[in-house]
Amino acid sequence: MNNLNIRNTGYVVGIVSVLFFLICSVWGVVLTSAALVQLHIMLLQLAYPGFAFTIVGYSIGIIEAFVYGWVFGASFAWLCKKVCIGHTQ
Repeated sequence: MNNLNIRNTGYVVGIVSVLFFLICSVWGVVLTSAALVQLHIMLLQLAYPGFAFTIVGYSIGIIEAFVYGWVFGASFAWLCKKVCIGHTQ
């Protein structure tokens, strides 16, 4: 646990966040009900401002997913280093 790297943890969580974004956006296309598709798109637009099913909007969504994931992962690793590891030394 002492080898927990904040930057690497951020990258890993960022990449996983992008993968989840891709899965969720594909799932929105696969849904059969028009109401569910509309709800899914609205939820994606709420979570990722600027997202749309265009090339630019999709790119914005991917970038936002990575940035949000990186910030969350780096914050988690930093907090874990301060709280979990700091008390065991």
